[in-house]
Amino acid sequence: MEILFITGNQEKVRIANTILNQENINVRAMKIDCPEIQSDDNETIAKTSALYASNFTKQNVVKVDTGFYIEALNGFPGPYAEYVERKLDAKDILKMMEHKTNRKAYYKEVLAYCEYGKKPVLFTTYTYGTLSTELSGAEGYNYDRIFICDGDDKTIANFSQKERAKKYSNENWQDLVKHLRS
Repeated sequence: MEILFITGNQEKVRIANTILNQENINVRAMKIDCPEIQSDDNETIAKTSALYASNFTKQNVVKVDTGFYIEALNGFPGPYAEYVERKLDAKDILKMMEHKTNRKAYYKEVLAYCEYGKKPVLFTTYTYGTLSTELSGAEGYNYDRIFICDGDDKTIANFSQKERAKKYSNENWQDLVKHLRS
């Protein structure tokens, strides 16, 4: 079986391959420009993008949308994390958090699987943690330098690529496998 993963992010492709190849599911990546709607809801964004991509390619596709939510900032940047990351780096986020005591944050990843001609099915996972008080590490995304997963004592940017992939919740990929097998 093969799945078309709509992304240009090779790290996301590696994570998908790590999980799906064990299940004899091959991942083929394709980057296309999906219109990304503006919404405060990752599910709506993922669903809309997957449906567009499936209709565009006339194939079954997977599309992922990730948000980064900081409780003390009312969920900011949320589903706008990628855009905000281009405008504000992790140091700017720490500055916004200077007088905040609630440092809880989480990544929310929505995986939308869309069979051609059908409505998308969504699988959502959360990776919970807290924000550090200073930048640390050099791996991963910009915000990984300030995000400490629950149970860890250093930011996720201090772990190798392989270790980081295990830190993020990948239950959505496992749920996709169960769905495909049913």
